[in-house]
Amino acid sequence: MKSRWTTRLLLAAAVTVWSIVAWRIFAPSEPAAPQMRPTADTAPVQLCTADTLRLDYPDPFLRDKATPKPASRPTVRPLPLPKKSAPQRDRTPIVHLAAVTADGQTLHVLMIGEVQYELRRGEAAEGWRLTGSDSDSLYLEHEGLIYGVKRCQ
Repeated sequence: MKSRWTTRLLLAAAVTVWSIVAWRIFAPSEPAAPQMRPTADTAPVQLCTADTLRLDYPDPFLRDKATPKPASRPTVRPLPLPKKSAPQRDRTPIVHLAAVTADGQTLHVLMIGEVQYELRRGEAAEGWRLTGSDSDSLYLEHEGLIYGVKRCQ
């Protein structure tokens, strides 16, 4: 800028423009129309405000393109039939005490409850029948159920 007069004129114009912009931003808005208060004779009407999302609210961007589809009713299936419960298992304590082999037959000494029994394969005591054995277990049948008992070491 060659002259001080031009610099001062442009500076004044800039200050004027920025003060108008600042006044528009920070100035209070025009006063609203005065509101009438309800008279004491009429009861005020309270509007319920729902704080939920409206499912049928039209999308402002897709007003003409998409219409909401009604929600489909859920399919209700009947409850499954209850399963047959297993018969109650007997909780009688059974302990294998010893196994004695003589003349090709094995005699097993068992403690059923508080009583000690000597059983061979196929014999029964107190409703417990010895049905079989293998290297680490004995198999006893009681009321149609097979129970396994660990052999003593």
